[in-house]
Amino acid sequence: MARGSRRRRAVAVLLTVTLVLLAACQRGEAGPKPPRPPADAADADQRYGAAPVPDPKVTYQPDVVFVGGGGGSVRGLSEDALTWRIDPQASGADKLARGKVLFLTGRVVGRVLDVRRDGDDLAVVLGPVDITDVIRDGTFASDGPVSLEKPVRYDAGTPFWAEYDAADGGAGGGAAVPAALTPPSSSGVRPVGSGVGVSPAVLSGVRRIAGFDVTSICCVNAVGARFSYDGGGIRIVGLATLLMKSPTAQFYLEIRGATIRRAELRVSGMAGLRIEIKGATDRGQNINKRIPIPLDFSVPVGKILGVPFSVTANQVIGIQTAFSSKEGNIKAAGEWSLEGSVGFGYADGVFGVTKPWNLTVHNSITDSISGPSVGVNGIIIYYQAAFRAGLGMFGFTAGLYAIVTASAGLTVGSALGAPLALCRSTQLGLSVDYGVGYTIPGGLARVINKFLDLFNAGPIAASAGIGQVDNVFNKLDVQPDKKICKG
Repeated sequence: MARGSRRRRAVAVLLTVTLVLLAACQRGEAGPKPPRPPADAADADQRYGAAPVPDPKVTYQPDVVFVGGGGGSVRGLSEDALTWRIDPQASGADKLARGKVLFLTGRVVGRVLDVRRDGDDLAVVLGPVDITDVIRDGTFASDGPVSLEKPVRYDAGTPFWAEYDAADGGAGGGAAVPAALTPPSSSGVRPVGSGVGVSPAVLSGVRRIAGFDVTSICCVNAVGARFSYDGGGIRIVGLATLLMKSPTAQFYLEIRGATIRRAELRVSGMAGLRIEIKGATDRGQNINKRIPIPLDFSVPVGKILGVPFSVTANQVIGIQTAFSSKEGNIKAAGEWSLEGSVGFGYADGVFGVTKPWNLTVHNSITDSISGPSVGVNGIIIYYQAAFRAGLGMFGFTAGLYAIVTASAGLTVGSALGAPLALCRSTQLGLSVDYGVGYTIPGGLARVINKFLDLFNAGPIAASAGIGQVDNVFNKLDVQPDKKICKG
């Protein structure tokens, strides 16, 4: 009798538990959701980066917050390309606060400038962060040269900061700062990196950025951009490329006590520089713009001691015109051989730089300058190619960097002086900016800081960490060699 009673009580308990579970399932309160299929996990990692994994050989800073789920916890990126939307139920998400450092994936990492609940999402505004603000101790090295020939494309769309007026660094000429005090609603969420797997020769397609149509190129034969502009009586078509042959990157980074002890970065395969430009006006108007192209070409290196490093290339182009007459025009094209590598070594507080060598003229840009009118006309083309190894995205990468900047200032004299001499000149400059940390253009930082004021967030600095800038080449070429042209 007692045994039968126990059996009936056990059956009753089992029925009760079953009914409770059924009711919970009907209310959507059942236990954890089934694991996502591996294909979805791989897609999330490709879109948003891989999650870090703990390793006893790495010590992180105490204010780093690890949010679980990797790319699967990301719901998108808002139009400002600074506001990540993540699952508020992800482990660690409840610990996020201003001033903390979020480390979700190799791309979703940065200083938390603002965090708030927005509908079903947690909207987190991230700013750049120094690598030593993430990692306190660790030694990281690539396993030999990393080929850059088949990168993954990550496109931020057209965020408000994708152009600024180079004259004052402000948010002029289309770089309007959003007026809303809250991050964009979930309707503005956009997946990042959805255009992966296309030809590595020209990855971006044509992009409209601040009135410019831009096609970014990377990385088999060159890193560069084609661009055109037609507005306000000004028409411009141009090309700026850093020519490459089998490009690779290799790096080493040792951090001890949040201090860089040793660092090396070498980008090999430099082959040359090519610049082409045509500009004209029918109203005597001029522009002076800088365009940080919001697109990364990234090669995942893999997890080094659990840290998901990537090597990334991104670019900035700039145009400044100086038409002195209503019907101004100018055009030119040139190419230079530029062999060797770019990069640096750092140890015991001292930098050693690796510069491209044997810069020789292949096609003289000065010889090609044409377009005389009744006034003197000029144009400056500015091009910057940045190579970074580390964490983060869209120029805010924390880690090692080597940035090549080329500028060519071109002028052609007035046709009224042609009987004496048609003066032409080129001022060509080439520099390398390198170090460990992060660096972004000062004008871009000012534009972003105007946006951050709306959140009452503190300003971001244009750079952090250690670094130097070296001039590789600077030369003025004037033709013909006559006193009237040399002023």
